[in-house]
Amino acid sequence: MSKPPPSMNNEIKALNPLISDPKRCTAPEVPDLLKPNCKSFQESQNVDTSILDPTVVKSDYIRFVLDKKGILHSNSKISLRMKLSGTSHKAFFPITTGVNAIVKKCVLRAGSAILDSTDQYNVLSAYENLMLPNDTVVRKEAIKSGMVGAYKSSKVPTMTNAGVPNGNEDPSETALHIGRDFALTLDANGTSSRADNKCPVTLHEYQDLRDNSEYVLELSTLFKSLRFTQLPLYMIEQPVIIELFLETKNTDRLCVPKDQASTPTFELDTTSPKLIADYIYYSSATMNAFAESNPLMTLPFFENQLIRTNINYDTTPNLVRNLGGAGKAVNMVKICHTDLVTNSSNSLINRYKSEVGDASRDDVSYNLRVNDEFLFPVDIKNPVEQYVNTISAEGMPLNIIGREYDAHLGNEFSAKELLELHSPDDSMEGQKRWMTIYNLGGARINNRGIELHMNVTDGGDHDLNQLVWLQMSKTLVLANGRFSEVYN
Repeated sequence: MSKPPPSMNNEIKALNPLISDPKRCTAPEVPDLLKPNCKSFQESQNVDTSILDPTVVKSDYIRFVLDKKGILHSNSKISLRMKLSGTSHKAFFPITTGVNAIVKKCVLRAGSAILDSTDQYNVLSAYENLMLPNDTVVRKEAIKSGMVGAYKSSKVPTMTNAGVPNGNEDPSETALHIGRDFALTLDANGTSSRADNKCPVTLHEYQDLRDNSEYVLELSTLFKSLRFTQLPLYMIEQPVIIELFLETKNTDRLCVPKDQASTPTFELDTTSPKLIADYIYYSSATMNAFAESNPLMTLPFFENQLIRTNINYDTTPNLVRNLGGAGKAVNMVKICHTDLVTNSSNSLINRYKSEVGDASRDDVSYNLRVNDEFLFPVDIKNPVEQYVNTISAEGMPLNIIGREYDAHLGNEFSAKELLELHSPDDSMEGQKRWMTIYNLGGARINNRGIELHMNVTDGGDHDLNQLVWLQMSKTLVLANGRFSEVYN
């Protein structure tokens, strides 16, 4: 009788795909051969790169089938382009998501077994991107995905409201960093051609969707489990499939400069999607011996289960909601409030944000009831404590300023340096109040499930969508070339 898959409950924190460093080989359940860049496995490797066309591609759906060979490298990528349909007006991807804004749901499966999946991926990616360091955003993501989420200290010339500089500079203020400075045009008399005291910054040409630039989605970003586990494709008898369900609403895919009269239509160029798949090979003896010695293999993976509801805190200030999760090991609960209905394209971040209506400071409190006990002895209502809980759960800070988490924290963005004529304060102040709660290392949930208790005062009359992701651990059992799922 084969042994049951081991429990990951004691290892769940170390295996958090957003905080584990794959180069340290910290996943004890994963064989060294399948760990990305594992230094404890010294045999030289060969990498073969194949560029795969999708088996199905439509304006709202892409499917790839991977070749049955080698070990899939976690850094494999999907490239694609957008194309203009109709009148040419400027548009760009929301700056907190980049090209991820077009992916509504992503699924990695082997036959009927779901290996990894995330619904409302574009919204969740806006949160996960907040943990990227400044240099990565400016030097890599801006080009690869069209994202803009870095910060800088900015000085602008002191000008009158008519645009006349006086030779001095304003004190340093926080501004968005896109890798270029503002462009200020002065006439022969030294007066700004804008005739005001603003300093506009425009995005790079490759971030303008009219430029038909190619953007990249990394598989290890779409599927976080691949950050610590690489798939032994040569051992899998089922077809391994990647599915991307795309955002169908044009105004949810893009942003436009402030007050632009028309929102252009951009859609997927269906001739463009390619999967750039890297397959790792070791010697035939090594790979055959590995397959023969592992007829039954267990691999740790994660699944983000989405629970979604509509809420208006003006009419329902006290919310008690069952999130499910009964019988499963849940290690994190991620809470977002956004508006999935209203057109928010005339902004910098579209709907990819988390704001609790008009509430700020300690107007918002929460607690979780887990296994018949409240997780916290008193409800958490201090926004700083909510922020600390979030970064403690993830194991790294959010790369934001206090003003973005709560409108009354920290310093404002520069009011004079505009990005595509948008004031960063208008688009982002109080817009990133994500709340993530670490659930006792992945404790198994009893049959009552998890209860979310929230109280919001002065939230205003806003119809919001509350999105809650339960990050659940599971074990994938690979036996005789076929995967099955076992929830821990």
